[in-house]
Amino acid sequence: MSNPPVPGAPQDPAYSSDASQQVGPVPPQAWAVHPAAHEMRPEHFPTTVGRDGRIAWSLGLLGLLGIPGLSILAPSLAMLITGLLQRRKNPVARSVGTRAAIFGGISLLATILFFTFVFGILLPLIDAGVVADDAVWPVFIVAPLGVWVVIAGPITAIVMGIVGLAKPVSREKAQQLYARPGR
Repeated sequence: MSNPPVPGAPQDPAYSSDASQQVGPVPPQAWAVHPAAHEMRPEHFPTTVGRDGRIAWSLGLLGLLGIPGLSILAPSLAMLITGLLQRRKNPVARSVGTRAAIFGGISLLATILFFTFVFGILLPLIDAGVVADDAVWPVFIVAPLGVWVVIAGPITAIVMGIVGLAKPVSREKAQQLYARPGR
């Protein structure tokens, strides 16, 4: 029984359609050396963290830095940048990376709002005497953003980093992403 030739595959016995020359399945290492390796197909999945876009999610582990503010700023920036860079790979990496970039962008925005409000607006207004020291209304803005920056954001980033490393993209999910119109 002969296997159909793989379009664009190098002329290697492992890719041959002649059954007498077939030496077995192509190992994952051969994908990276192939000139068209950037075009992963659903049959190649599950694959590595770097090939399917999960690398962007795994950078959420930077939340383990343990420094308030930096523990959410570092993973947010890393996820945003790396997630956007995944668009150049394949449809699966593009989809997974885009979701990580959206999370990183929203998290970065919440962090910037927190620091801008506290250090750029609230403290100068208190120093100028415009806002009283015992005003209650700033708490309703600072508290939720502060909880995100110090506790919830880093924990969420760490959990998503662990999930990104532990759960590969399935063949079924890859097939759905390849079947989307406009990929």
